[in-house]
Amino acid sequence: MRRDGRRSTNVEDKRGIGGSKGVIGGGIGVIVVVVVALLLGADPGAVLSSVTEQGGYSTGDTSPTATFSAEENEMADFVSIVLADTEDTWHAVYNAQGKAYTEPKLVLFSGGVESACGYAQSAMGPFYCPADQKVYIDLSFYQSLKNNYGAPGDFAQAYVIAHEVGHHIQNLDGKLSQIQRLQGQTDETTANRLSVMLELQADCYAGLWAFHANRARGVVE
Repeated sequence: MRRDGRRSTNVEDKRGIGGSKGVIGGGIGVIVVVVVALLLGADPGAVLSSVTEQGGYSTGDTSPTATFSAEENEMADFVSIVLADTEDTWHAVYNAQGKAYTEPKLVLFSGGVESACGYAQSAMGPFYCPADQKVYIDLSFYQSLKNNYGAPGDFAQAYVIAHEVGHHIQNLDGKLSQIQRLQGQTDETTANRLSVMLELQADCYAGLWAFHANRARGVVE
């Protein structure tokens, strides 16, 4: 991925001010890790087993006085570039359909964070909250992708953001609320199947971003 693009103004940096509540295991982060592993040719079974054994991801530094390395700040800057590129892509897609695109916010946090969907810790992995239309990510997730699950590189990092923005598209189009209503009216097996369908569609939207962004701006090297 190129790193010379514009930076989004929709990033909220809350790193270093996370809470100290109990870790929530599993979550969408597990699904994202497995999907990225598939994209990069890794064994998703081994990756999933590793995630389960380790109980999630690093919770990061929750001290309000935490300082960040140059590498961490560079990663935060890259996330802003990726978010800006998703904005450009989806504005173009929506405009072509005669509709206006509402940009999501992206919240960087470390350890834990309060969202309109409740409290979450980094063990959950990246997630999208439809109640406040924000994507949340602890950048330690990227270190886990690189060091523990064999998924390094800019594209893997960008894909994670594009996937969560895909959930934002589902929210804007009403699909997210529709599926959530159906999940509340059915059995657990069907509800889980519907969750997988949502994730696969978010993957499709992430792929749509990659295609349009590369064709229009050559962002993928």
